[in-house]
Amino acid sequence: MEETGQEVGREAGISPGRGRRWACSAGSWEPSTAWEARSSRSWSKGRRGWSMGPYPAFFATPRLRVFDAYMASALVIGIGFLIAALVLARVSRYPRTDAGGALIGGLVLALTSGAILFTRLLAIIRGG
Repeated sequence: MEETGQEVGREAGISPGRGRRWACSAGSWEPSTAWEARSSRSWSKGRRGWSMGPYPAFFATPRLRVFDAYMASALVIGIGFLIAALVLARVSRYPRTDAGGALIGGLVLALTSGAILFTRLLAIIRGG
């Protein structure tokens, strides 16, 4: 494929309808990620009262919880969106809109859940 040296228009590869669709789907993910961040940082009440350490007492329990499975699935879905962003950048009819939407969604899901899982792992290793 030869390069023609022509400038690409500012609106090339953008679809307003698809942009709205990505924004609506991201709006449905936002409460989920806000809940993740809020529930992971909240202090929990243990046998001796409220935990005041660097991590919530909930994080220091060294057993697998439903919360961990939820975070792992959110991480996998986020990575899936990041891979989809790479594919959509090459094959989509509107690559800037579709790849941008998938990239933002994947980053939000993967970074939030990955950071929470990593913090939980550190809390387990350090012993609370």
